[in-house]
Amino acid sequence: MVLPSGLALPPLEYIIALLAGTLVVTALLYALEPPIDQRTVVALTPWMALGGALHAFHQPPIEAYRPVVAPLFGAPAVYLTTFVTLGVVWITLTLFSVRRGHSETISRNLGYIGIGLLTVLLVIGVVMALRSELLGLIWPTIAVVVAAVVTAVTVLAVALWRTPIIVRMRYAAPTVVFAHMLDGVSTAVGVDVIGITERTPIPARIMEFAGTLPTAPYLGQGWLFVFVKLLVAVGVVFLLDDYLEEDPVEASLLLALVTAVGIGPATNNIVLFLFSPV
Repeated sequence: MVLPSGLALPPLEYIIALLAGTLVVTALLYALEPPIDQRTVVALTPWMALGGALHAFHQPPIEAYRPVVAPLFGAPAVYLTTFVTLGVVWITLTLFSVRRGHSETISRNLGYIGIGLLTVLLVIGVVMALRSELLGLIWPTIAVVVAAVVTAVTVLAVALWRTPIIVRMRYAAPTVVFAHMLDGVSTAVGVDVIGITERTPIPARIMEFAGTLPTAPYLGQGWLFVFVKLLVAVGVVFLLDDYLEEDPVEASLLLALVTAVGIGPATNNIVLFLFSPV
Protein backbone atom coordinates (compact mmCIF):
# COMPACT_ATOMS: atom_id res chain seq x y z
CA MET A 1 0.00 0.00 0.00
CA VAL A 2 2.96 2.36 0.33
CA LEU A 3 5.48 1.05 -2.23
CA PRO A 4 5.37 2.17 -5.87
CA SER A 5 4.16 -0.20 -8.53
CA GLY A 6 6.72 -1.69 -10.89
CA LEU A 7 9.05 -3.03 -8.21
CA ALA A 8 10.63 -6.32 -9.27
CA LEU A 9 13.55 -8.26 -7.87
CA PRO A 10 16.38 -9.10 -10.30
CA PRO A 11 17.54 -12.71 -10.87
CA LEU A 12 19.13 -14.46 -7.89
CA GLU A 13 22.72 -14.04 -9.06
CA TYR A 14 22.27 -10.27 -9.29
CA ILE A 15 20.69 -10.17 -5.84
CA ILE A 16 23.63 -12.07 -4.34
CA ALA A 17 26.19 -9.82 -6.06
CA LEU A 18 24.43 -6.62 -4.99
CA LEU A 19 23.95 -7.75 -1.40
CA ALA A 20 27.58 -8.88 -1.15
CA GLY A 21 28.79 -5.59 -2.58
CA THR A 22 26.56 -3.65 -0.20
CA LEU A 23 27.82 -5.56 2.84
CA VAL A 24 31.49 -5.14 1.87
CA VAL A 25 31.13 -1.43 1.15
CA THR A 26 29.17 -0.83 4.35
CA ALA A 27 31.75 -2.70 6.43
CA LEU A 28 34.64 -0.76 4.91
CA LEU A 29 32.93 2.58 5.40
CA TYR A 30 32.16 1.67 9.00
CA ALA A 31 35.80 0.73 9.56
CA LEU A 32 37.25 3.81 7.85
CA GLU A 33 34.79 6.22 9.51
CA PRO A 34 34.95 9.05 6.94
CA PRO A 35 33.88 12.42 8.38
CA ILE A 36 30.12 12.90 8.17
CA ASP A 37 28.33 16.20 8.74
CA GLN A 38 25.89 18.52 6.99
CA ARG A 39 28.26 18.93 4.07
CA THR A 40 28.04 15.19 3.52
CA VAL A 41 24.28 15.52 3.01
CA VAL A 42 24.94 17.99 0.20
CA ALA A 43 27.71 15.81 -1.25
CA LEU A 44 25.48 12.71 -1.32
CA THR A 45 22.59 14.51 -3.03
CA PRO A 46 23.89 14.27 -6.63
CA TRP A 47 24.51 10.55 -6.06
CA MET A 48 20.90 10.11 -4.96
CA ALA A 49 19.80 12.01 -8.05
CA LEU A 50 22.09 9.80 -10.12
CA GLY A 51 20.21 6.74 -8.88
CA GLY A 52 16.90 8.24 -9.99
CA ALA A 53 18.33 9.08 -13.40
CA LEU A 54 19.84 5.63 -13.86
CA HIS A 55 16.46 4.06 -13.12
CA ALA A 56 14.77 6.35 -15.65
CA PHE A 57 17.04 4.95 -18.37
CA HIS A 58 15.65 1.52 -17.46
CA GLN A 59 12.03 2.58 -17.94
CA PRO A 60 9.94 3.00 -21.09
CA PRO A 61 10.28 4.72 -23.47
CA ILE A 62 14.07 4.87 -22.98
CA GLU A 63 15.08 1.30 -22.00
CA ALA A 64 18.72 2.01 -22.82
CA TYR A 65 20.49 -0.85 -21.05
CA ARG A 66 21.63 -4.10 -22.55
CA PRO A 67 19.90 -7.19 -21.10
CA VAL A 68 23.00 -8.33 -19.20
CA VAL A 69 23.13 -5.16 -17.07
CA ALA A 70 19.48 -4.10 -17.15
CA PRO A 71 18.55 -5.97 -13.91
CA LEU A 72 20.99 -3.77 -11.99
CA PHE A 73 18.95 -0.66 -12.78
CA GLY A 74 15.41 -1.78 -12.08
CA ALA A 75 13.70 -0.92 -8.81
CA PRO A 76 14.74 -1.69 -6.10
CA ALA A 77 18.08 -3.02 -7.44
CA VAL A 78 19.15 0.43 -8.65
CA TYR A 79 19.35 1.66 -5.05
CA LEU A 80 21.97 -0.95 -4.21
CA THR A 81 23.80 -0.45 -7.50
CA THR A 82 24.09 3.26 -6.80
CA PHE A 83 25.12 2.70 -3.18
CA VAL A 84 27.87 0.24 -4.11
CA THR A 85 29.23 2.65 -6.74
CA LEU A 86 29.05 5.54 -4.29
CA GLY A 87 30.70 3.43 -1.60
CA VAL A 88 33.65 2.47 -3.79
CA VAL A 89 34.28 6.13 -4.66
CA TRP A 90 33.82 7.21 -1.03
CA ILE A 91 36.24 4.56 0.23
CA THR A 92 38.83 5.49 -2.39
CA LEU A 93 38.60 9.19 -1.55
CA THR A 94 38.85 8.41 2.16
CA LEU A 95 42.00 6.34 1.73
CA PHE A 96 43.74 8.93 -0.43
CA SER A 97 42.62 11.90 1.65
CA VAL A 98 43.62 10.40 4.99
CA ARG A 99 47.00 9.38 3.56
CA ARG A 100 47.62 12.97 2.46
CA GLY A 101 46.24 14.46 5.66
CA HIS A 102 43.29 16.24 4.01
CA SER A 103 40.24 14.42 5.34
CA GLU A 104 38.25 17.66 5.20
CA THR A 105 38.17 17.39 1.39
CA ILE A 106 36.41 14.01 1.26
CA SER A 107 32.83 15.28 1.19
CA ARG A 108 33.67 18.05 -1.26
CA ASN A 109 35.34 15.71 -3.74
CA LEU A 110 32.59 13.12 -3.30
CA GLY A 111 30.06 15.78 -4.27
CA TYR A 112 32.10 16.92 -7.27
CA ILE A 113 32.34 13.39 -8.63
CA GLY A 114 28.61 12.84 -8.13
CA ILE A 115 27.81 16.10 -9.93
CA GLY A 116 30.11 15.12 -12.78
CA LEU A 117 28.52 11.71 -13.27
CA LEU A 118 25.00 13.14 -13.00
CA THR A 119 25.80 15.87 -15.53
CA VAL A 120 27.15 13.33 -18.02
CA LEU A 121 24.03 11.18 -17.66
CA LEU A 122 21.69 14.15 -18.09
CA VAL A 123 23.56 15.31 -21.18
CA ILE A 124 23.27 11.81 -22.64
CA GLY A 125 19.54 11.91 -21.89
CA VAL A 126 19.10 15.24 -23.65
CA VAL A 127 21.05 14.04 -26.71
CA MET A 128 19.02 10.83 -26.89
CA ALA A 129 15.76 12.76 -26.58
CA LEU A 130 16.80 15.17 -29.33
CA ARG A 131 17.52 12.27 -31.65
CA SER A 132 14.02 10.90 -30.97
CA GLU A 133 12.47 14.32 -31.58
CA LEU A 134 10.57 13.97 -28.34
CA LEU A 135 12.41 16.56 -26.30
CA GLY A 136 10.20 18.24 -23.74
CA LEU A 137 12.90 20.39 -22.13
CA ILE A 138 10.44 23.12 -21.16
CA TRP A 139 8.74 21.15 -18.38
CA PRO A 140 11.88 19.84 -16.68
CA THR A 141 13.19 23.41 -16.71
CA ILE A 142 9.98 24.78 -15.26
CA ALA A 143 9.94 22.11 -12.54
CA VAL A 144 13.52 22.88 -11.47
CA VAL A 145 13.00 26.65 -11.50
CA VAL A 146 9.73 26.50 -9.56
CA ALA A 147 11.23 24.11 -7.00
CA ALA A 148 14.25 26.41 -6.57
CA VAL A 149 12.08 29.49 -6.11
CA VAL A 150 9.79 27.79 -3.58
CA THR A 151 12.84 26.49 -1.72
CA ALA A 152 14.42 29.95 -1.56
CA VAL A 153 11.20 31.56 -0.31
CA THR A 154 10.63 28.80 2.24
CA VAL A 155 14.17 28.88 3.63
CA LEU A 156 14.03 32.68 3.82
CA ALA A 157 10.70 32.55 5.66
CA VAL A 158 12.02 29.99 8.16
CA ALA A 159 15.20 32.06 8.59
CA LEU A 160 13.14 35.15 9.45
CA TRP A 161 10.93 33.15 11.80
CA ARG A 162 13.53 30.89 13.44
CA THR A 163 16.92 32.28 12.48
CA PRO A 164 19.02 29.92 14.68
CA ILE A 165 17.61 26.85 12.90
CA ILE A 166 18.75 27.99 9.46
CA VAL A 167 22.08 29.14 10.86
CA ARG A 168 22.72 25.69 12.34
CA MET A 169 21.29 23.79 9.35
CA ARG A 170 22.50 26.14 6.62
CA TYR A 171 23.63 23.24 4.42
CA ALA A 172 21.09 20.54 5.22
CA ALA A 173 17.90 22.62 5.37
CA PRO A 174 17.99 24.00 1.78
CA THR A 175 19.04 20.57 0.49
CA VAL A 176 16.14 18.73 2.13
CA VAL A 177 13.57 21.34 1.13
CA PHE A 178 14.76 21.52 -2.49
CA ALA A 179 14.80 17.72 -2.85
CA HIS A 180 11.18 17.42 -1.77
CA MET A 181 10.02 20.50 -3.65
CA LEU A 182 11.49 19.14 -6.86
CA ASP A 183 9.75 15.83 -6.22
CA GLY A 184 6.46 17.56 -5.48
CA VAL A 185 6.57 20.00 -8.38
CA SER A 186 7.78 17.43 -10.93
CA THR A 187 5.08 15.00 -9.82
CA ALA A 188 2.43 17.72 -10.15
CA VAL A 189 3.69 18.60 -13.63
CA GLY A 190 3.70 14.94 -14.61
CA VAL A 191 0.12 14.35 -13.46
CA ASP A 192 -1.54 17.66 -14.41
CA VAL A 193 0.35 18.60 -17.57
CA ILE A 194 2.01 15.58 -19.16
CA GLY A 195 -0.53 13.00 -18.03
CA ILE A 196 1.82 10.56 -16.32
CA THR A 197 0.19 8.20 -13.82
CA GLU A 198 1.65 8.33 -10.31
CA ARG A 199 3.00 4.90 -9.31
CA THR A 200 3.30 5.42 -5.55
CA PRO A 201 0.04 4.86 -3.62
CA ILE A 202 0.27 7.65 -1.00
CA PRO A 203 0.93 10.52 -3.45
CA ALA A 204 -1.70 9.05 -5.77
CA ARG A 205 -4.28 9.09 -2.95
CA ILE A 206 -3.39 12.67 -2.03
CA MET A 207 -3.85 13.82 -5.61
CA GLU A 208 -7.04 11.82 -6.01
CA PHE A 209 -8.42 13.67 -3.01
CA ALA A 210 -7.30 17.01 -4.50
CA GLY A 211 -9.21 16.06 -7.63
CA THR A 212 -12.46 15.98 -5.63
CA LEU A 213 -11.99 19.51 -4.27
CA PRO A 214 -13.62 22.63 -5.82
CA THR A 215 -10.13 23.86 -6.73
CA ALA A 216 -9.51 20.96 -9.15
CA PRO A 217 -10.73 22.74 -12.33
CA TYR A 218 -8.40 25.66 -11.61
CA LEU A 219 -5.35 24.24 -9.84
CA GLY A 220 -5.42 20.60 -10.90
CA GLN A 221 -4.55 17.73 -8.55
CA GLY A 222 -0.84 18.12 -7.94
CA TRP A 223 -0.85 21.31 -5.85
CA LEU A 224 -1.93 19.47 -2.70
CA PHE A 225 0.95 17.00 -3.01
CA VAL A 226 3.39 19.91 -3.38
CA PHE A 227 1.95 21.49 -0.23
CA VAL A 228 2.20 18.23 1.72
CA LYS A 229 5.81 17.75 0.61
CA LEU A 230 6.61 21.29 1.72
CA LEU A 231 5.14 20.67 5.17
CA VAL A 232 7.03 17.39 5.50
CA ALA A 233 10.36 18.93 4.47
CA VAL A 234 10.03 21.90 6.82
CA GLY A 235 8.85 19.59 9.60
CA VAL A 236 11.93 17.40 9.20
CA VAL A 237 14.18 20.46 9.43
CA PHE A 238 12.53 21.53 12.69
CA LEU A 239 12.48 18.03 14.18
CA LEU A 240 16.13 17.26 13.44
CA ASP A 241 17.56 20.61 14.45
CA ASP A 242 18.42 19.60 18.03
CA TYR A 243 19.40 16.09 16.96
CA LEU A 244 21.97 17.54 14.58
CA GLU A 245 23.68 19.24 17.50
CA GLU A 246 23.49 16.20 19.78
CA ASP A 247 24.69 13.62 17.24
CA PRO A 248 25.89 15.21 13.97
CA VAL A 249 26.77 11.88 12.32
CA GLU A 250 23.48 10.06 12.87
CA ALA A 251 21.42 13.18 12.19
CA SER A 252 23.31 13.87 8.96
CA LEU A 253 22.78 10.29 7.76
CA LEU A 254 19.07 10.58 8.56
CA LEU A 255 18.88 13.89 6.69
CA ALA A 256 20.62 12.25 3.74
CA LEU A 257 18.02 9.47 3.76
CA VAL A 258 15.18 12.01 3.85
CA THR A 259 16.81 13.88 0.97
CA ALA A 260 17.10 10.67 -1.04
CA VAL A 261 13.37 10.00 -0.72
CA GLY A 262 12.78 13.30 -2.51
CA ILE A 263 15.61 13.82 -4.98
CA GLY A 264 15.69 10.27 -6.35
CA PRO A 265 12.08 10.18 -7.60
CA ALA A 266 12.35 13.84 -8.66
CA THR A 267 15.31 13.18 -10.95
CA ASN A 268 13.57 10.10 -12.29
CA ASN A 269 10.64 12.35 -13.24
CA ILE A 270 12.87 14.97 -14.83
CA VAL A 271 14.66 12.46 -17.09
CA LEU A 272 11.39 10.82 -18.14
CA PHE A 273 9.95 14.24 -19.00
CA LEU A 274 12.71 14.66 -21.61
CA PHE A 275 11.11 11.82 -23.55
CA SER A 276 7.49 12.88 -23.05
CA PRO A 277 5.72 14.48 -26.01
CA VAL A 278 4.57 18.06 -25.32
